[in-house]
Amino acid sequence: MKYTAFISYNSKDDRWAKWLQRKLESYHIPVKIRSEKDEEVIRKNKERIRVFRYRSDLNTVSLNDGLAKELDDARWLIVICSPNSAQSEWVGKEIKHFIDTGRRDHILPFIIDGTSYSDDEKECLNPVLKEAFPTGDILGVNINDYGDDPWIYRKRKALVRTLSLLIEVPNAYSYLWNRYRLRYWEGIAAKFVGVVVVLALIFYAWLYNQSFNCQFRLNDQTAANEFLEAPDSFCLDLVLDNEQKTIALTNIKEIGIFKNIPGKFANQDVHLKFHAYGYQVIDTLVNLERNGLINIPIRRDDTYGILSGSIIDENGHPIAGATIEAEGYTAVSATDGTFEIHISEKDQKPYPHVHVTKTGYQTEEYQEQPIGKDWQIMLIKK
Repeated sequence: MKYTAFISYNSKDDRWAKWLQRKLESYHIPVKIRSEKDEEVIRKNKERIRVFRYRSDLNTVSLNDGLAKELDDARWLIVICSPNSAQSEWVGKEIKHFIDTGRRDHILPFIIDGTSYSDDEKECLNPVLKEAFPTGDILGVNINDYGDDPWIYRKRKALVRTLSLLIEVPNAYSYLWNRYRLRYWEGIAAKFVGVVVVLALIFYAWLYNQSFNCQFRLNDQTAANEFLEAPDSFCLDLVLDNEQKTIALTNIKEIGIFKNIPGKFANQDVHLKFHAYGYQVIDTLVNLERNGLINIPIRRDDTYGILSGSIIDENGHPIAGATIEAEGYTAVSATDGTFEIHISEKDQKPYPHVHVTKTGYQTEEYQEQPIGKDWQIMLIKK
């Protein structure tokens, strides 16, 4: 037949008819079904359920205009039973047509409201249906017949009971319900995971675009020296793609703060540069943490640690063998008159005391000349 089922209902119950049609037609019937007796049944018909619903499938005005053909093309008649359909002449006509064509046993009441055989305003069975089954021996489905189950379970149990009757596999309800329930909760879990993933992506996108601050503290590794003053400023440069942020600290104990760093650089390695007079230049990678504090070890360079130059006479000729003493450190000039003295960190001074002697020459002393690498000392003969 063209249809598995024809849904008969009153227009006031249209919401239920739509729901039932959608659920039945979207259900994937398993080829292999295990019955309540644990017997495996293999269905021959692998096609999905197809349902005819008057308003969605046919635009007609009377039963003879074409609806009778749709009823004849349906194997089952599902009657949405409620006090509304119980009073519907049209529903009665559809039931009568099904009975008249010899398919009384393929009428399936789907009770959504009211009470069957109550003969009062709550009566949910159409009179034609009651007349056809006066003793109540009709096999149907009632959404309220599932005890203390939650409402969401009762609806779905009624749906699965309907499915088990439509596919005409004996004792298949238990298997179908367990399978349906498992897939239902799997679907809920998948949706939940999907929502969590979407929220995580939204949060990550927000966090990615959320600017932050990062703090830096200088940690001087140089030996303490009271003679060397700190420079006027310590400069830190943070290189972010094509942008460079710079801060200048006037005190080595001051905390430097780079503000409004784009969120995409959080927990990323970026270039940091440090430079200050008298200190080694630093160009390194640092990992930026949101509102984190990064310690930068710094150390003085040889600005105040190397004294070098040359010793010459009055005629500009180099003097070899001259003794140069600076802050307790001694060197002797080479044959070309050059010398170099390395002063340790603890003894360095911006203006060291320099004493130069050479036999036959006058002694030279310097106290206010800054240390450097281009000294030129002239010795005058006695």
